[in-house]
Amino acid sequence: MNTLTNKLHIFITSISVSAALLGDAVLYVLMPSRPEIWSLTIFQVGILLSANRFIRFFTNPASSYLANRFGVKKPFVWFLFSSLATLYAYAFSKNFILLFLARLYWGACWSVLRLTGQLIASNSSSNKNIGFFMSMDHSIRQTGAIGGAVVGAILFSTLGLELMCLIFGLLTLVALGFWAPMFRNVSVDIPMKNDSMKDFFSKLKNLDVLFLGFSGLAIGIVVAGLMSASIGHYLRTKFGIELDFKLLTLSVTTVAGLLLGFRGLADVVLAPVGGFVSDKFGRIKVLFISALIASLGLLSLGFFDDLFMVCFAFLLVFGGGVMLSVQLLPVVSLAVERESHSEMFSIYNTFNDVGSALGPLIGLSLIPATFLPALYQLCSVFLVLLVGLIFLRFRNKIN
Repeated sequence: MNTLTNKLHIFITSISVSAALLGDAVLYVLMPSRPEIWSLTIFQVGILLSANRFIRFFTNPASSYLANRFGVKKPFVWFLFSSLATLYAYAFSKNFILLFLARLYWGACWSVLRLTGQLIASNSSSNKNIGFFMSMDHSIRQTGAIGGAVVGAILFSTLGLELMCLIFGLLTLVALGFWAPMFRNVSVDIPMKNDSMKDFFSKLKNLDVLFLGFSGLAIGIVVAGLMSASIGHYLRTKFGIELDFKLLTLSVTTVAGLLLGFRGLADVVLAPVGGFVSDKFGRIKVLFISALIASLGLLSLGFFDDLFMVCFAFLLVFGGGVMLSVQLLPVVSLAVERESHSEMFSIYNTFNDVGSALGPLIGLSLIPATFLPALYQLCSVFLVLLVGLIFLRFRNKIN
């Protein structure tokens, strides 16, 4: 396949995954703020929003097995289509057990859909463009997170929960209608192996693989978990429910939503830029710069009391954190043999998912709000040390 065809296949796959992501993303806006819609307590909301991530500890290895056993086409079509069942549950069920099962099943769907996108991007690229192609997949996929949060909130306010879920379901079907015919006669060229489940766990004995897994865990805890979950809690504790920006006053939920919206925008805009820059100027340089930007933001949160400076610090954290996250994907791809990609991506995704599930527990349940600045500063030092260790271990493979 030529480069133009590769980009088209990556684009259609990522758009399809982003369509399926819409229903999941809107829950992170609606459930914490309107739990009464589903007759839930806040404690139950926390369980539901974490369940889909913890289950991936099991479904990520299973998705690797499915990719090696059946290829990427059949599992992708099945899980993209069956993910519609979770939208039905969100729209019409108020039973906690049914919602919990729907969240578990969505975790399984996401494992397969995300891995398919990563494999198609990785195996459509070369060493010269893998950073751009991997970040392109990540960036386009994340439009579903922005669309679910922003458009979903608007649709819910104007049309209601049921019609919102119906629209998201129709968009998923349209995406599937484009994807399936395009890949019907296309060889995705994913190297197949037999004992995938056995290979998955046996690879954890490899120190390089284990190190990359823990790198994904660390990034998941700090960026996707701790910072994203604790931002509203931190702002409310520090500044109160109403935040005064001199010219206007905004609620803490509005400010937290805008800052999280920037994180989603960074996923879409900065991710491909970071991938292109790392391909052109070297992954080590961009890794260090990304880590330093995020670390500077984390350190600043422990020193500044000015509202504008605190918000700017969060922008640095999310911008640098997104850049750092997308730089690790090419490292994962280049650090292992090509025939091991499905297992390696599954291992990395699993550790990253567990980290993103642990982050909210650490920031909201285990650490008092008064200690959050100290925790942020500790994370800043940790990120720089992590990138330094990545450089020492993989410098001969990734630059």
